[in-house]
Amino acid sequence: MSRSEKLKGRAAQVRGKAKEVAGRATGNKRLLSRGRFERFKGEALTRGSGLKDSVRKTLHGLRSGRT
Repeated sequence: MSRSEKLKGRAAQVRGKAKEVAGRATGNKRLLSRGRFERFKGEALTRGSGLKDSVRKTLHGLRSGRT
């Protein structure tokens, strides 16, 4: 589950960056804005997935008696 979220986040970052570059190249502000939004959305998905992983590891450590 976590890998798929990370992969989706990374894909959104790449798509967003491509749209951002295309928007700059063509002078299309709308495309530039959508690219930025999509890139930030991808970063949020990736970070959220990383946070979930760290919480899971901490809980697993607590359950097994390790801190």
